[in-house]
Amino acid sequence: MTGQPGRTGRGGGQAGAGDLLALVRTGRATTRGALQQATGLSRATVGQRLDRLFRAGWLREGAGGPVDSPLGGRPSITLEFDDAHAVVLAADLDTRHARAAVLSLTGEILAEHSAVLAVEDGPDAVLGELGGWFAELLEKAGRGAREACGIGLAVPGPVDSETGLVVQPPIMPGWDGYDIRSRLSRAFTERTGVAPVPVLVDNDANLMAYGEQRTGYRDCSAFVLVKVSTGIGAGVVVGGEIFRGVDGGAGDIGHIRVGSEALCRCGSQGCLAAVASGERWPAGWPRPGCPPPPARTYATCSPPGIRVRRRWPARPAGRWATCWRRS
Repeated sequence: MTGQPGRTGRGGGQAGAGDLLALVRTGRATTRGALQQATGLSRATVGQRLDRLFRAGWLREGAGGPVDSPLGGRPSITLEFDDAHAVVLAADLDTRHARAAVLSLTGEILAEHSAVLAVEDGPDAVLGELGGWFAELLEKAGRGAREACGIGLAVPGPVDSETGLVVQPPIMPGWDGYDIRSRLSRAFTERTGVAPVPVLVDNDANLMAYGEQRTGYRDCSAFVLVKVSTGIGAGVVVGGEIFRGVDGGAGDIGHIRVGSEALCRCGSQGCLAAVASGERWPAGWPRPGCPPPPARTYATCSPPGIRVRRRWPARPAGRWATCWRRS
């Protein structure tokens, strides 16, 4: 494939080091020559971009590739994504509990922990606790704190993608406008003594949808995932990117009025979450005798009048996200 001169970066700009890394990681271009052809960048510019990636540990050189020229010559050195030089920390915060993990750069879970952690306790306490979890998980995984290259946090509320701030969350009292990024980074530093690391914050349904689409449905150009837990939310992925809407609440379907007088946790009446969320399902469900099925299967263990399919994907991400679909 041949790109326009230096015009294959995000938004049509000149390809940067991150764009070259993406090309190598996805296998679309794995030699210097292929990167030049894909991006339209000069040999010198490609070399400068690659030098940055090598110094940071993101790339390594592999075996020589085939010789393309019929006249022979030296084989091209292939470039490989180095997934061993760092780890990622991730946490999924629900209203009443949380999960946290240390993952390799390929998404393999190296260590994980889940426990009761209520968002109503407030951001300072909750994020401080997560900082402690991360420190313990790194030790459990046998990795050093300096190997952590970033933290990802999923929260059950609308998030401003530019600032990382939660915006008027219906079921997260005390979190509105709170600087989650700084507090979580500081909590990690306090527990480990290392320099602050970058923190990404997003809505939990958005991240679930993006992960599912990228992992299992790359050919789907318009993808929607509905998460039913204590509340209800949806993630929308269009053209490979999260669709957020004007105010970041495109998937916040749990607080749409559906004509009921049921009281919602947000304080309003008639929200979808008030009549169809997990905590509103009949007591004692799932019924005895309906054990979780093995991976790659579906269960239809439902009380009368309700048909729910629960999917347990075999992929590692499936250990993090459970997708409930009503039909």
